[in-house]
Amino acid sequence: MDWLVKPAAAEPAGLKSLRLNPVTLQLLLQRNFFSKEEISKFLNTRFEDLHSPANLSGIKEAIEKIEEAARENLRVSIYGDYDADGITSTALLKEALEQVGIKPKTYIPDRNKEGYGLNKTALDFIKKEYSANLIITVDCGISNWKEIEYAKKLGMDVIVVDHHAVPKKLPKECVLINPKLPGQKYPFKDLAGVGVVFKLVQALWEKIIPKKTPQLKWFLDIVAIGTIADCVPLVDENRIFAKFGLIVLQKTNRVGIQEMIKTARINIDPQNPPTVENIAFQIGPRFNAAGRVDHADLTLNLLTEADPVKARLAALEVESKNAERQKITQEVFDEVKKSLDEKGEYRLIIRKGKHWPMGILGVVAGKIADEYHCPTFIMREEQNLLEGSGRSIEAFDLIAAVSQIDSLIEKYGGHAQAMGIKIKKGHLADFEKKLLNLIDSEFVQKGKEWKKSALADIELDPENIDWDILSEIKKFEPFGEGNREPVFLSKELMLEDIRLVGNGQKHVKLLLKSKRNKQQIFEGIFFKGAEKFKKMKAGDEISAIYNLRSNKWNNNHRLELNIIDIKQDREN
Repeated sequence: MDWLVKPAAAEPAGLKSLRLNPVTLQLLLQRNFFSKEEISKFLNTRFEDLHSPANLSGIKEAIEKIEEAARENLRVSIYGDYDADGITSTALLKEALEQVGIKPKTYIPDRNKEGYGLNKTALDFIKKEYSANLIITVDCGISNWKEIEYAKKLGMDVIVVDHHAVPKKLPKECVLINPKLPGQKYPFKDLAGVGVVFKLVQALWEKIIPKKTPQLKWFLDIVAIGTIADCVPLVDENRIFAKFGLIVLQKTNRVGIQEMIKTARINIDPQNPPTVENIAFQIGPRFNAAGRVDHADLTLNLLTEADPVKARLAALEVESKNAERQKITQEVFDEVKKSLDEKGEYRLIIRKGKHWPMGILGVVAGKIADEYHCPTFIMREEQNLLEGSGRSIEAFDLIAAVSQIDSLIEKYGGHAQAMGIKIKKGHLADFEKKLLNLIDSEFVQKGKEWKKSALADIELDPENIDWDILSEIKKFEPFGEGNREPVFLSKELMLEDIRLVGNGQKHVKLLLKSKRNKQQIFEGIFFKGAEKFKKMKAGDEISAIYNLRSNKWNNNHRLELNIIDIKQDREN
């Protein structure tokens, strides 16, 4: 792994009076905060800093249709997606509409039988069984122009609330709400689906029930879950949703979430506030699990359940589905790995299987893309079609590349690093060849870095590692895509002690000293780092790339280096 350090940013003269650690100031400049006002707003984020929803196109028209539905007692159906973002979007809109006098029906498609987005069979069901007059799609719909035309023929009006990339052909004769639509005045384009729904709800309540708008904050637990689980950049409004949503999550009155936390033994309580990691690696995957191996209604019912006994049973069922999802994912992952050279270098990986469940293909694609550091597609064969998921690395916009060769594709949609795809078998070879050409064009001909690397924000002398820096960068939280946890590089560290820990002794606990100040001792943890230490011993001089954190044990707080990579100094 190569090590890179970001170039230092020039300090504007107007910031010299700020009482900030020079390291903190440099981190802020690297995040493009160049004025006192910008820095103050970032470090002192308020819920009131959310943008007005008025500038989001389609909001006004959507509220008019919802008001009409309430006034005329029209039947409303919410059509959601089966992932954590779609489920939280569905629950949020359902509960918000109930507060304005509408009792909507919900419909989430079966991932394995129906696939992503609207489909005609589902629309027939909604019309026949729910007698719907109005369908509101959440976290989907922007690519479903054919299905929306069909819904109109069935006599149903449509509001699309989505956040996915805008396709070349948009639906017509319906209301579209999507911050990525062209000509937007709205200042932030990277909301998750649940974030867009929250903006609609915010505008709706301000118009119809303004006295209840302070209660909107109690929706932020599920807004944070959907936002963080969908891996959108944690900047601007997403950071506000995540920051205050984590606070609400700690106090959540949703018995379904309370029971999930108990059942999964997630370490969240009054003394242990929830973190982004809790959502990204524990809560989010459980929200997704039911939709991957069964039906997402299991999670939706858990989320909206008010009875503690029923919530407990639902949480146990979701936990069971998550265990099943983990087992199947590992089996398919192992099968894909067998077809790959473990030490091989790939620019693109495409694999297909006849019996792989649709629900876990995206997870497998993500694991392969991460391990081999290249765009990856994992697909299931069905008669003449291949359907599955693609995942990419940070530097390569998968959806932008695929859109250049979409004549070969039956259906696709998603984000820069994650997408769903459906393609005819006969087009696969051509698709792979043309996509490889695009990869070569972008990375080989332009000379872009393809190799996996560790990027440090700042090189920090070991003597300057202190609580002051840690306390200031804590104000940067919550960390995530677009607002990553600061990464430091320090040289001239001495290994004082090395100890293998954890199941299978894959992890390493370290004691480190500063070479120039041997009284200064740091603890370190290197997860899955045992291989790196086969030739290292106490007394060696090393360099490390790491995150700076604190470790609390038996009421003792110590600075801890969360190691990303480590090298003996003679290798540098």
